[in-house]
Amino acid sequence: MQRKLRVHHLLCIPLFQGYGYSDSFSRNMEAQIEYLKAHADEKISLVCAPDMICERCPNLKDGKFCRESGDRVREKDRRLYESLGLEGECFTFRLLLQRAENAVTETVFLESCQDCEWRERGLCSWEKYRRGLKNMYI
Repeated sequence: MQRKLRVHHLLCIPLFQGYGYSDSFSRNMEAQIEYLKAHADEKISLVCAPDMICERCPNLKDGKFCRESGDRVREKDRRLYESLGLEGECFTFRLLLQRAENAVTETVFLESCQDCEWRERGLCSWEKYRRGLKNMYI
């Protein structure tokens, strides 16, 4: 079964510092990031829906949508997908990181993350994202 990656998680992954909605969520996100890094050339499906990181999110309802901000999150995914200039849905993690490095501008980042609670808490910024993205390269 092909793994799924939610589009906006391309912004979250390089910024992840161990914090999350719950301990279970944080442990799962850390494990998924390690998996993606170790299997950077494996095909994954890019989706605008819950993915392997969302599996342990306490805000996930019935495994289908985010009860806190479902439409807002799907719209964020859609806009970011368009900004990346992608066609199709299957990519390698390595290619997605490269595309994000080239296509995610400060404006795209700020528009995507404007309502995110993690940004509001000061855990991420454009500068931290760029540094984190460079550290993701395998």
